[in-house]
Amino acid sequence: MKFLDSTRADTARRFPLRSLFASVLLVTGAFFGQAAVAPAADRTPSADRAGKEGPPEAPARPASAPLPFESAVPALLQAAVARLRQEIENGPPFSLTERKRRIDGLEKLLAEPGVDIAEKYRRVLEAYRAELEYGKTVEAYRDLLRTEEGERLVDFLSIGRLALYYQTLDGRESGMWDDRDRQWHRLAPRYDRAIALGLRAARKLEPPQLLPLPLPGPRSPSP
Repeated sequence: MKFLDSTRADTARRFPLRSLFASVLLVTGAFFGQAAVAPAADRTPSADRAGKEGPPEAPARPASAPLPFESAVPALLQAAVARLRQEIENGPPFSLTERKRRIDGLEKLLAEPGVDIAEKYRRVLEAYRAELEYGKTVEAYRDLLRTEEGERLVDFLSIGRLALYYQTLDGRESGMWDDRDRQWHRLAPRYDRAIALGLRAARKLEPPQLLPLPLPGPRSPSP
């Protein structure tokens, strides 16, 4: 249990998306909570109540006036998307094509003046939920491995946000991503079979099983 607790704590420290996601919900939730309240109707205190209830009420806000947080929400959403892009670029490079395409689409959406602010908010939350879901899945996919030696088509095995491995198509070379130096490191040949089994299990060609694989060390917290 101590190992599991420390692993969860380390994962949360390295990938603070959940706390940021909660912050977006809280702040923008305040805006939409106020937006749901209808503006008070114009009224004049009756003569018999005048002077009995303290100072007169403030004049009603005109229907066309912006809500208190309305001007702040677009900037908040843009900051949330920028932070999400930063997490993607600074974290393990799994499913990069898909994830960067999602961020590019969000940035274009936020720049569209004709799109309702509620729709923009919904799409940003969807993107955060998608990123959080990656931490619960084991995926196998084929993509280009880019290193100083060039590009190669390989199979990737992504285990949540915990570890990312690759294996060449002939199964003779495997490696692991290390976030501490942001480089791929080749693994000893004894791990080739375990990664091959992990790829088959992720593709539902084998039942889930324990894999004797190395794990990367913890990354220093972002400043």
